[in-house]
Amino acid sequence: MGARPAAGTAPQRVLLVDDSRSIRTLLKIYLMARNFEFLEAESAEEGLKVSEAEPVDLVLTDFHMDGMNGADFAAQIRASANPRLAKVPILMMTGDPNVAEVRALGQKAGISAFVRKPVSCAQLMTLVDTILPLPRK
Repeated sequence: MGARPAAGTAPQRVLLVDDSRSIRTLLKIYLMARNFEFLEAESAEEGLKVSEAEPVDLVLTDFHMDGMNGADFAAQIRASANPRLAKVPILMMTGDPNVAEVRALGQKAGISAFVRKPVSCAQLMTLVDTILPLPRK
């Protein structure tokens, strides 16, 4: 399991962008060990609005969504005028059978990490711990 942040440290904020409520719920369960604060969006367009309005420390996005896909969403985040948002770690997930193509699109868009669905709790925590270290006091 992941480590907990030091006492007195504000929780890190994770934006979950997936058109499936059940996937967002599963991701929250998987990430509970890190004591994150969660923000949610059902689409990339909604995710952009949330990420521009609220500070986030990590973005988890699906690739396939109605409207804008996860790679285009990641590219929009990277192009943000907000320097903190432009540098936020982005983990993109996909259940698409053409993993190599989706990974390439994500990497071109500037994602930090990529994972194929279904993702295990251990796999997700390892990736998250790698791209978003625990805050220091």
